[in-house]
Amino acid sequence: MHVAGKVFLGLGAVMLVVGGIMTVMGGDTISDIEWDVEGESIFEGPTGTYSHSSDDIMIIYVDDSVDCESFELTYTNETGASGYDADSMDDSDGDGDATNDADYPFFSKEECADDGMSLSSGDDPSGFYSIGSFSGKRGAYDTDASSSFYTVPFFSTIGGVVEDAASGFFAIIGGVGLAGCGVCSLLLGGLLALVLKDDKPATVMTNQVQQ
Repeated sequence: MHVAGKVFLGLGAVMLVVGGIMTVMGGDTISDIEWDVEGESIFEGPTGTYSHSSDDIMIIYVDDSVDCESFELTYTNETGASGYDADSMDDSDGDGDATNDADYPFFSKEECADDGMSLSSGDDPSGFYSIGSFSGKRGAYDTDASSSFYTVPFFSTIGGVVEDAASGFFAIIGGVGLAGCGVCSLLLGGLLALVLKDDKPATVMTNQVQQ
């Protein structure tokens, strides 16, 4: 077999094996992604005082049995406001005029689907679904909800899950691409092995001079 054919066959085999390993590892990474809503929750309702000390967005989760349409959640800050003013987008100064507080409530509810959960519930952990989010300045908030809920930091928890999923996805893409290159290299090596011939050393014929 010509040396070029051997080289391409060897490279093809190595790339095929490494690509297969990368694909399997990427798939395992995605399949192993699982997180516990109750374990990651930093505050649970329905009632209590939530101390918001982070700039992170808080995602609110509820049990699958909770009806999205009927769920209600109100956050009230230390000034008595339950949301942002429409004009200034700052917290209400507690001047007694609460009519504008509802324009931008601290709790933003997601759109509900026909199955009784939110439209984005398809990608949520088993047994729970995200029903909205909390956004407010640092401070203490009294909560009042129609049923139990869980408060999960977005970037520190869900952002990490998304990052793991992305790394697994790109590992699969890279593995499939590398395996494809390996197959092409194997085909090319086989073709070269058939077409090219080994360079055989020339045979030198000598005639002995008879005395």
